[in-house]
Amino acid sequence: MTRRKWLDKFVKMAATVIAAVLGIPSLALLAIPAFRREQSLWVRVGPLSDFRPNEPRPVTLSYQRRDGWVIKTARTTVYVVVFGDGKIKVLSNICTHANCAVRWERSKEGFYCPCHDGLFAIDGSVKSGPPPRPLDEFQHKVEGGELFVKLRG
Repeated sequence: MTRRKWLDKFVKMAATVIAAVLGIPSLALLAIPAFRREQSLWVRVGPLSDFRPNEPRPVTLSYQRRDGWVIKTARTTVYVVVFGDGKIKVLSNICTHANCAVRWERSKEGFYCPCHDGLFAIDGSVKSGPPPRPLDEFQHKVEGGELFVKLRG
């Protein structure tokens, strides 16, 4: 074997090893999120006795959210609606049309979106305007008189 052939094989083998050392972790980083399960957590909203019937109330929830190695404090606002018959709905404050924040307006008897005049009923259904679907509803539970909401972590 000549020196030129030996050097040619050595460079090709070194390039293959370097490509494997750098490529395998990169492929793993791309593939792992596909197998990661979405985590959800139950966040305490407060005592159920704090909410008056048929009077939507905004509540800002703070919770810890993990993004890779970083743990951040996230905040989200939800509307808690307790109906006269005891039924509870926890609704998103984000309009389903353009992702604007909605607010409860007593004069309009609904959740009003100022971006495009969208209006949602107290149960989150669309009353008027361009929203294509009702407000998103969060899963919730009551334990020991306390209201909890399930959020994605």
